[in-house]
Formats: sequence, structure tokens, C-alpha cells
Amino acid sequence: MEKIVNAWWMYLIGIMVVFFVLGGSIFYIIKSYKEAKSLGMDRKTLNKTIINSAVFTILPSISILIGVIALSGIIGIPLPWIRLSVIGALHYEGLAVEAAYKDITLATMNSTQFVTIAFVMTLGILSGPIYCLFGFKAYDKKILSKARIESEEIVNPEENAKPKKSFGPILFNAVFIAMICSFLAGDIAKLFDKEATTPLDTYLPFIVIITTFGCMFILDFIQKKFKQKWLASFDLGLSMLVGMAVAVLLG
Repeated sequence: MEKIVNAWWMYLIGIMVVFFVLGGSIFYIIKSYKEAKSLGMDRKTLNKTIINSAVFTILPSISILIGVIALSGIIGIPLPWIRLSVIGALHYEGLAVEAAYKDITLATMNSTQFVTIAFVMTLGILSGPIYCLFGFKAYDKKILSKARIESEEIVNPEENAKPKKSFGPILFNAVFIAMICSFLAGDIAKLFDKEATTPLDTYLPFIVIITTFGCMFILDFIQKKFKQKWLASFDLGLSMLVGMAVAVLLG
């Protein structure tokens, strides 16, 4: 099965997907550059923006590479490479694989299981593009209308105006916390598992979580305390690298 999931034609599909994504990116870069020039923006400013954007995408993209490496031992290299090159995310792809077949490896996987995993990974992520296809235009109009109202309120603030409460941020935070809890549930269950071979098997996930959280906290503190806003593009990638390094060293 390992020869199939890492076959040359799988890599060919991955290369085609990457070139398609790069083609779209280059198309919009050129289109945006021409539009900016037509608006009279300075060419030096545009070139500096392009260079800075390219530099600041290098380290955050390391987290994508980590995702490919992490999943390669389960479903090979091409499939996670294809998924994470488009709209995939490590936490989603890993969850999709586990939802399809738990505790599966390349050595135990068959072709039916591989197709099922690929189907689950792809089907679940389609909700975003489908929503954008049919609902983004109406959503965009609503956002623009809300932005226009807020700008008018800034220009002409009402006296004794009460801040508007929105359920959206509460719902988003609740869903995010629930997602984190679902990831932690399995590791918490290991605390009560009598079949764990060593204490390290039980506590290693928590050590990695605490280390990664601590690294993220320190980077966020530096960003806010010392006005280092550029760290916002690197904090996630650096924290993941530190967490994986701790897992490798201890494991």
C-alpha cells in the first residue's frame, strides 16, 4: 500500500495542484499590481510590500510543512501535500484521518481505507468553498453595509450611545474552545488508562501542550509589550516547531 500512496502519479497530481495554486496567485498579484499603479500608488512602496509579504510567508508556511511530515507516516506524502497546499489545515486533516480510521498506519492500511480517508478529508473541507460560491456575495454586502454604518457612527457619534452586543464573537469562542476540548479529551482519557506502557506515554501530550502554550504566550507578550507586530506572522509556526522539538526529544 505504501507504494500506491506514494506513487509517481500521486506526486504528479500534487504538482498539478501546486502549479494551479501558484498560477492563481501570480494572476492576482499582477492584476492587483496593475490596479495599484492605476490608483497612483508609489512603485517603491508596492515593491517593498511584495518583498515583505513574501518574507513573512516563509516561517508561517513551516507549519504546513510540519503537517505534511506528520501525516506522511499515516497516508503518505502526496495526499497531505495536496490537501495542505490548497485550503487544508493540520488540525482538520488529522481529525479527518482519525474520524475515518483511528490508529491506522501505512503498514496496516488498505486501498479501501485510503480512499475513505481521502473522501472524508475532501468532503468535510468543501463546506467553505460551497458557502463562498453561493453565500459570500450576500455576506459581503452585509459586511460592507455594517462597515459603512460604523464609519458614520465614528464621524457622527451619538451621545450616550451604548455599545452594541453581538452573539457572533461568543459563538466563535465557544466553538473554538469546544474544538480544543475535543482534542484534549483523548489525552485526558490516557490519565485513567492502566495499559499505558510508561508514564511518559501518558504525560507527554500535556508536556507538549504546556510547552507550546508557553511559547505562544511569550511570543504574544513580546509582540504586545515591545510593539513587535511582525511576530504575529511567526508565532504559530515557531510555537509548533518548539512543541514538536520537545515531543521528539522526550519521545
